[in-house]
Amino acid sequence: MSCKEYKSPPHKLIKFFKDSRDSWEEVAKKRRSEIRDLNARIRDLETSRDLWKAKVKTFTEQSKAKKDAFQDIQKALTKARAAQSSLQREYEELKKKSQML
Repeated sequence: MSCKEYKSPPHKLIKFFKDSRDSWEEVAKKRRSEIRDLNARIRDLETSRDLWKAKVKTFTEQSKAKKDAFQDIQKALTKARAAQSSLQREYEELKKKSQML
């Protein structure tokens, strides 16, 4: 390029191009800084998400185990009540037989 392509004097062109270059460098530095900050944020969020996923998995497993234990206890209680009812009937029958004798 030659200065003849421009109507402005060379000293103004030099200042304009230098300012333009410096401005571009500042913009590029800011963008690189933003990209670095955003990458760090992404890394932190991924770590946090992984921790929460692990916690949810742990709590889900604990919840399932407690639910299973609760169901087992309910079954045992149902059996115990059935046995109690059966023993109560036997007791009543024996009581009636002993009163007859």
